[in-house]
Amino acid sequence: MNKRIVSVLLVLFVVLFSVSTTFTGHFLQEATLDEAPLKGETFLVERVIDGDTLVIEGGERVRLLGIDTPETGQHLFSEATSILKELVEGKLVRLEKDITDRDKYDRLLRYIHINGMFVNTELLKHGMASTLFYEPDIRYQEEFLQAEALAREAGLGVWAFPAGDFCLGIFRLHYNARGDDNDNLNDEYVTFRNKCFHPISLDGLLLKDHANASFSFPDIMLANKSTVTLHTGSGKDSATDLFWGKTRAVWNNNGDSLTIWHKGEQLLQHTYQGFLKSNPK
Repeated sequence: MNKRIVSVLLVLFVVLFSVSTTFTGHFLQEATLDEAPLKGETFLVERVIDGDTLVIEGGERVRLLGIDTPETGQHLFSEATSILKELVEGKLVRLEKDITDRDKYDRLLRYIHINGMFVNTELLKHGMASTLFYEPDIRYQEEFLQAEALAREAGLGVWAFPAGDFCLGIFRLHYNARGDDNDNLNDEYVTFRNKCFHPISLDGLLLKDHANASFSFPDIMLANKSTVTLHTGSGKDSATDLFWGKTRAVWNNNGDSLTIWHKGEQLLQHTYQGFLKSNPK
């Protein structure tokens, strides 16, 4: 064969091999990026507790990172809870960890994804949550703040109400004391939480149940992000525990309502169904 022809063929072979190798490498690189496993593990959501807390298979409780939804009794508590239920209850979700594994209540701290949707951001975008950051868990801080800002500017969800309406909430209502309620009055209690980043005064707040039993809060300050528990029985008031001084149980195990008023305006309202007396304690 003519040496010139052989040389041309060799050059063409080298060029084609180089192009092919470059293309294949680029394709494989893109495929690797596209098919890289997502962070986190997949779990089935057994039930939703509220707008930012749920239970996965095995009974582990999970607290959504970076957000805070309305507490029991506050505006939009039911709506935020219902939206999270619609999004994840009974479905497989991917849990993504930041730095801290668990909070002081032993709940897993996670970001939640489902079918390409970032659930934490979705709640913020619709005004069903506000941002809540604790370092070092700030991986999505910028993204969350942007989503919150859009909801605030549009006046969606919690941003349609005065900011002060979302400070005091019901953290826990323990209406069924151990044993006979009337013999264990201080195990019947309501825990309130100040979810704001500033202290609030409880002076002037009036609590009532369905039967109009009432309790006037003393003039105390509830520190930011802290709780105070109101026990039905007697004791010495402190910064963390208050006592109603009742001689019989107040909260009905079969269902009752709790409202808190401030200067004639309803601040909190919560109704619960309770259970039948035949149920074990």
